[in-house]
Amino acid sequence: MVKKAGLVGRSAEVLMVALLAGALVLIEILIGGTRLIFSFPSYAILAAAALLTVFVFVRPKPRPAQLCLISVAIFLAYILVRALFSPVVYTARQDIYSVVGGLIVYWLVALFCTSAKPRAWVIVSLLGLALVHVLVGAIQFRDGNNFMPIEFLQRVDYGRRASGFYVCPNHLAGALEVLGIFGMSIVCWSRFPVWGKLLIGYASGICYVGVLLSGSRGGFASATVSLIVFALLSLLTLRRAGTRLLWTVGGIGVLVAILLAGAALLFIKKNDYLADRAHNALDTAPVRLDLWHAAIEEWKTSPLFGTGSGTYLYYGRMFRTERMQSDPINTHNDYLHLLAEYGVIGGALFVFFLVAHLRNGWKNFQRLGPKRVAVSHNFLSTSLALNLGALGAVAAYVIHSFIDFNLHIPANALLLAFVFGILANAGVTRDEQDLSVPKSIFAWRALLLVTGIFLAWQSVRLLPGEYFAEHARSTLRNNHPDEAMRFALRGLESEKQNPFLYQYLASAKLTKCDSAADTSGRAACYEDALSALQKARDLSPSDKTFLVPLALTYDNLGRFAEAEWIYDEARYWDPKSIYLNEFYKYHLSRWQNPRPTAENQTAERNEKR
Repeated sequence: MVKKAGLVGRSAEVLMVALLAGALVLIEILIGGTRLIFSFPSYAILAAAALLTVFVFVRPKPRPAQLCLISVAIFLAYILVRALFSPVVYTARQDIYSVVGGLIVYWLVALFCTSAKPRAWVIVSLLGLALVHVLVGAIQFRDGNNFMPIEFLQRVDYGRRASGFYVCPNHLAGALEVLGIFGMSIVCWSRFPVWGKLLIGYASGICYVGVLLSGSRGGFASATVSLIVFALLSLLTLRRAGTRLLWTVGGIGVLVAILLAGAALLFIKKNDYLADRAHNALDTAPVRLDLWHAAIEEWKTSPLFGTGSGTYLYYGRMFRTERMQSDPINTHNDYLHLLAEYGVIGGALFVFFLVAHLRNGWKNFQRLGPKRVAVSHNFLSTSLALNLGALGAVAAYVIHSFIDFNLHIPANALLLAFVFGILANAGVTRDEQDLSVPKSIFAWRALLLVTGIFLAWQSVRLLPGEYFAEHARSTLRNNHPDEAMRFALRGLESEKQNPFLYQYLASAKLTKCDSAADTSGRAACYEDALSALQKARDLSPSDKTFLVPLALTYDNLGRFAEAEWIYDEARYWDPKSIYLNEFYKYHLSRWQNPRPTAENQTAERNEKR
């Protein structure tokens, strides 16, 4: 019976690790999970992994640092509560479920997946995916045609910049810089066999080639910093192993680093596109400064608690400069984004969380690195390799987060949750620890189970609405209004909080209005679309995405005073938009020189009767 229970537990652990790796791989393939339809499948897999912990619930494991667990619980609990009370329910969901998914990844790694080998195999799985990312990116870089291997997944047009399966090249760089430093650390410090290290070393090198192909200047800087941090920590460890070994290995390492840096610089110099991006590194600085200015102004409106999840889009428009005419969806600075939407409290809790994990990571490094090497002839350790990789990865993101928003990409947020889970628990049992499981650990494990149940339920409940919304969006884009209407209506059967479903429904109806043969039918069609647009506005009253079509529809019905009211709202939230001001001028010209509208023509015909 005991053997059977042990077999079940081991099988559950293996499956748990496989599901964890599968979820991280899948969400990267599905454009980083940047829309909920593409993140919920991975969240459901993570929920299944969390539920499997019931089979190993009482099994002793190396204990994580309690301060780390407390810091992540307080920080993310605040994020969740603030997001739940955000002004727009639907836009807050991205943060809510990214946080919940990240919590599950973090707890799985810190509480259950504590051995170095399964953790390393998760990294190896992601390195395998990285090879495919870079292959796809190489085609994108070569042809500049936005190639994507999965037809229904589309990326933003970034020209020749490689993005792999991601929408944006910067996010590919954000993933590759983490995987690259983990791979380097495994090659240098793990106990993997030589053939395994050769393969991992090759994959790590390809990761850095991918960073170059992405053209992400933030990626260049953060990858460089992570390699420097890794090199310094490695030298600190080698110093305790003896001066001779330090100079031998350190000298070889410095030589290899110089050769690789030279090769990278030569590659950039020989490629006109990359050379131009490197030469004009500060060209985008004014744009980012404008985005950061808007975030600071947003923060000033609610400095303590922030304005709520997903609200930067609205305040970014409100506080944009005249030269910033593209839609300011993200701040391109994770720190300012956090401060603007979650306030000083959110920022302070983040600092507490980060310091707690870096402190514990440093303590684990001292124990696994210099202190262990000083008394052991075998200085290789997979646990040390993972710890060094995690510290290097955090160093990369500390830099990259100043100029990009990788932590708002669910795939990269989950990857960082994995990293912080390693920092919270090095996976090595201290000599003074007994084999019992303390009550506090049981409490954290119970929280993981409850969170898994919640995420499983929400994934099943919300996925249909997201599925139909995505189909409505794509069919509308492909000019199939009847299908778009059908999908939108199907989505609205189960989802009432998504304003985009109402927008897709209204847009499809408006497309059909333009082709209506008689004016009475056109007027009725506009009225029908108006109802859907009003519902979208009710759900997201600050978003001009819904306000402008609503005002235009009022104009088409000849209800110019009501259109004026809606335009006033839109211009309040986006006063410096050239695009919006052109629409407003058109509205005024129609109001001052009214043409026969569908509604007026119908009324005149009824009077004649």
